[in-house]
Amino acid sequence: MTTQSFVIATHNPAKQREIGQILEFYGTRGIAYDQLTVRQEFPAEGKRSYEENATKKAQFISRLLPDQNVIADDSGLELKAFPQKFGIETARQLTPHFATKSDMNDGIIQLVNGHDRHFVMKTVIALARNGQVVQIAHGELSGTIATAQHGNEGSGFDRILIPNGLDHTLAEMDFASWVAYCHRSRAVKNLLDLMEETSK
Repeated sequence: MTTQSFVIATHNPAKQREIGQILEFYGTRGIAYDQLTVRQEFPAEGKRSYEENATKKAQFISRLLPDQNVIADDSGLELKAFPQKFGIETARQLTPHFATKSDMNDGIIQLVNGHDRHFVMKTVIALARNGQVVQIAHGELSGTIATAQHGNEGSGFDRILIPNGLDHTLAEMDFASWVAYCHRSRAVKNLLDLMEETSK
């Protein structure tokens, strides 16, 4: 596995911490971009694709920090019962209406009550170096929305996401189990595997 380190292009402290922990689990390390340069205003995110949004952020910070491995992600929740909702705009649609992550989770539970509870969580990670994208990685988790919040581990939607084949949420797992299932950790693993392949 690669031993390279990565600069994480996000303003979200929880995401910085989570990606850093995943990288450490896989034997490498990550550092938040704003520990290396002044805080920036990222380019506006679009509505077309996860890849486009992740790419914009990674390239933007990569131009400021040449020769660094800069990674950025874009993630979204896709609900089978409501295919026109959320997805690429998940955070932008939900954040203005809920004061806390817990309220957001309850809102999703209420939305799917009486409907198909199946979901797909998707993450795309872009790796840029010297302003150029050099790798695109993908991670995905499918399952069902829980009928109530469960568990104290993880963050975001982890307390309501039950992976296919299981009867408990991501937030009820120990870290090693969580890494095996989480959409973002799967994208990180895919990125590291792709880098390993190209380095052979």
